[in-house]
Amino acid sequence: MDAKLSCLVKGLISVIFGGLALIIPDPLMGLFLRIFWFLVIAGIIIFGFLAITSPGEESLFWFILSFALIIIGIGSVVFSDLTRIIFLLAIAVLALYSTYTGIAVALTRPGEKYFLVGGVVVAVIVLLGLFFWYVAPLQENPVMTIIGTVLLVFGFFVVILGLRMREGENIPAPPNLPHLIGYLPSKPRDK
Repeated sequence: MDAKLSCLVKGLISVIFGGLALIIPDPLMGLFLRIFWFLVIAGIIIFGFLAITSPGEESLFWFILSFALIIIGIGSVVFSDLTRIIFLLAIAVLALYSTYTGIAVALTRPGEKYFLVGGVVVAVIVLLGLFFWYVAPLQENPVMTIIGTVLLVFGFFVVILGLRMREGENIPAPPNLPHLIGYLPSKPRDK
């Protein structure tokens, strides 16, 4: 997949998830919790089957993984609110990571770099202010409002960046952060 299509797909996924998080936060969270429980139960069954059928030295590993999923399941029942928030944040981190490609591309282009820093940050702050000040239903679920707003804005940014890219353009390698900051020399020193 070339960079243009990758940015468009990842941006649209982020926009869709951000919009759903703002419009219907509770049903969306319920859907994700159902997916979580399906994955936990499927993992317990698969890991348990592998623990029973694998050779002796591998059996302990699969048994430990199955037991860990059982503990996660029990813990998510006991601490349901904490599990909900942690799971929500994990989904948000994955969605933000999907926009990392667009940010890496923007950092390699001088024009998009300032568009990213200025435009996206200001848009997130302004939208959050408007949402919390004027839209009462969004005040009831502030975590979903913040996550949805950030994902919506970053998704629009990545879509716009994808539309501005040329067809067949490659995604550049992300810059090496310590060398950009200046803590480390850009070339290894000869001794």
